[in-house]
Amino acid sequence: MFVSWSSHWEGYILQTINPNVTSYFHANDIMGIMGTVTNILQSVLFPTYSKLSDMIGRPEMFTASLVLYAVSYVVMATAQNYATLVGGKMINTLGDTGIMILCPILIGDLTSVRKRGFYHGLFNIPHIINLYATTYAGNYFWYTGGWRWGYGHIPFLLVGSTIPLLIGLFHTQRKFMKQGLYDNYKKAYRERQGNRTRWETFKWYLVQVDIVGCTLFIGGLAMVLLPLVLARKQFGGWATAKTLGTLMGGVVTWVLFVVWEWKFAEKPLVPLTKWPNNTAILGVCAVSTVTIISSTNWLYFNTYLQVSRKISPGKASMLGRGYNTGYTLIQLIVGYLMMKTRVWRPYVWGGVALMILGVGLMIPARQPDASEAFVVISQTIAGIGSGMMDIPLTVAVQSCVPHDDMAMVTALFQIGGSVAAAIGSTMAGSIWTNVVPQKLAKYVPGEYDASKIMSSISIAQNLPEDQYQGVVKAYGEVIKLLSTIAVCVAVLTFCFTIRMQSFGLSESPKNREEMNNQKTTSDDTNSDNKQDCLDSISNEEKPKEHVIQEKIVAGDQENKKKNGIPLKN
Repeated sequence: MFVSWSSHWEGYILQTINPNVTSYFHANDIMGIMGTVTNILQSVLFPTYSKLSDMIGRPEMFTASLVLYAVSYVVMATAQNYATLVGGKMINTLGDTGIMILCPILIGDLTSVRKRGFYHGLFNIPHIINLYATTYAGNYFWYTGGWRWGYGHIPFLLVGSTIPLLIGLFHTQRKFMKQGLYDNYKKAYRERQGNRTRWETFKWYLVQVDIVGCTLFIGGLAMVLLPLVLARKQFGGWATAKTLGTLMGGVVTWVLFVVWEWKFAEKPLVPLTKWPNNTAILGVCAVSTVTIISSTNWLYFNTYLQVSRKISPGKASMLGRGYNTGYTLIQLIVGYLMMKTRVWRPYVWGGVALMILGVGLMIPARQPDASEAFVVISQTIAGIGSGMMDIPLTVAVQSCVPHDDMAMVTALFQIGGSVAAAIGSTMAGSIWTNVVPQKLAKYVPGEYDASKIMSSISIAQNLPEDQYQGVVKAYGEVIKLLSTIAVCVAVLTFCFTIRMQSFGLSESPKNREEMNNQKTTSDDTNSDNKQDCLDSISNEEKPKEHVIQEKIVAGDQENKKKNGIPLKN
């Protein structure tokens, strides 16, 4: 929970100060490029971190993520231009992604299916503190001229909050090593894989993380999505060789990616055909549509509020916090109800209905003349709907696959969110940079510089009154367009959830596996001799992973005998 608090403190602080920092660098109109780049990176880092955490260890990967996280904020705090700020954010993505994926994996490792939703909701409760405290902190950093400390203080918070977790993880790992379980695992693993040289081990790691697939995936996303934001301002227009060449290169790269994953990849980046049903894939698609809605509909919302209402960054963030408040509070409630009722689909459908209602209300609520109460209410309804869906879908996706695949399916869940966020921020950035100039030409009288107005909040706020009102009307129409697109995408969410396979949480494949393990343990206690006989008959039919586990247990018993430790009957 300490990690949850500090990591989301960072997120909300950046939501408050980023629009003004990008204005400081005269880059507010291309603010979407930062989200697009980071989400492209995250889409491939999630499965990489999940695989490495299985191969290397949870504590080691968490530590590596923490170091990268701290370095990134030093870069951002000392940035002298927007390009350096984006570079720092890219480094931050390397660290932040590890923390984002490892926390839910740890929750999945340590909890049963029935209680998993409750603990996912409990993990998010510290967000409540951050929702409102960060608006005041963000205002303080900006208006005192110390916005660089808005970035610089974050590593101290995160490092301090993760120390207890790292101590616990390394202590548990060390305990297993002292008991000899880790050595037994390594010995059994070598028997299965064979002894490899360092070069062979290095190549094996590259195969496991699908380095070719990762490279093609990132390249394809970048070459398709980035021109949509940069074509007008950076690439010289849609008809230039740079824009068209980049888009065509992206299409070709995507074709190569599909061929590689389908025909050649030994460990595919996205194992679509590995699981017996498509519930996990449909759950990922459902969550992805919600992410598209949020990244499309909120990217320029803070900028719009500051310009149209002439309010501070903190107050603009406060008006948008209704979504986060509803989203966070409902998760713990839904997690508790899931634990008691042992069902998940009704909460998903109720959440879809509320989200469609809330996003629909945003169309009139986000007009310049709408009351602040209407803005908050529409945001809160949408947040409650999204929160009602998130925990049930997370548990359903994690519970419909074998435990050995839980880290991978959790990563796939996060991949869907990252790709969707990249698509959503690209859509918003493309619409903003291409439609706003048209609306400004329609509504703003006299001489004006559209690029300066769009790149700086303060310039837009300080225009002559007649021009300012034209800017407000232009911004309002574009925000209305983004909200309308969000409603259309919200309908897709229901289409994905209705086809997901229904199962009670006590009947999920993972829960059945746990119950079978418990039953097997009980049977072993009562009939050791009979089980030994059965094992000798069917040993050749067992999966290799089970054989390895048996060798580990056998090695552990041998160590206990050597050390004079009595064995349990």
